[in-house]
Amino acid sequence: MPEKLPAMIRERVGENGREALEAFKRAVRQEYERKLEVLRETFEQEFSSLVAARRMEVERKVQEIRDRQRNEFNARLALDRQEAVRKFRSRVFEAIEQIVERAEAELAHRLESLRRQPEAYGPVLNCLVQEALDVLALPCAVIRVKTGEENLLRKDPRIVRIEESEALEWGGAIVSEETGTILVDNSLQTRWERLRPILVESLSRRLAPLVEDVQQQLPELRVS
Repeated sequence: MPEKLPAMIRERVGENGREALEAFKRAVRQEYERKLEVLRETFEQEFSSLVAARRMEVERKVQEIRDRQRNEFNARLALDRQEAVRKFRSRVFEAIEQIVERAEAELAHRLESLRRQPEAYGPVLNCLVQEALDVLALPCAVIRVKTGEENLLRKDPRIVRIEESEALEWGGAIVSEETGTILVDNSLQTRWERLRPILVESLSRRLAPLVEDVQQQLPELRVS
């Protein structure tokens, strides 16, 4: 019996050692798994942060591209709108110029027809001369008329000399001093040239609402 006791003790010590070793192994394995889990969670968090940061960077760059394209497109639209209005305004000015040119051609034609009728043109010519003489209130003056029209003028003591010139294509009269200095240009061509800008301005005012309507029909287009 005493011989068996040490053997039993040895067996029990051996079992305790194995249990302790297994417990130690389990503890090491659990610690290892715990650290792996912590490391895995850390990596997942870092990876998620990297993905989120990358996504935000990509979205930021995409937004920058969209903003730039939108700004460029809006700028292009604004330029196109301005160009459309400019072209229309230019077309309106061309139309005004054409109207004035037609009016000038028609006036020149009518005046030519009028000058072919001395009984009708004579009073007009004398009225222009008298108007100039009355304005000047000079004792003497030189009258210049179109070639062939001297005989249409009435006698006037203030007229010291009558000159004829082909330069007065439309007719009318120019009053000057004896030295040749022009005092009053009452030629019909000059009177038309004075009237021309007034006519252009009048037509421009009348057509201005049309240009404004076009501008209103071309609202400022923008991409938001």
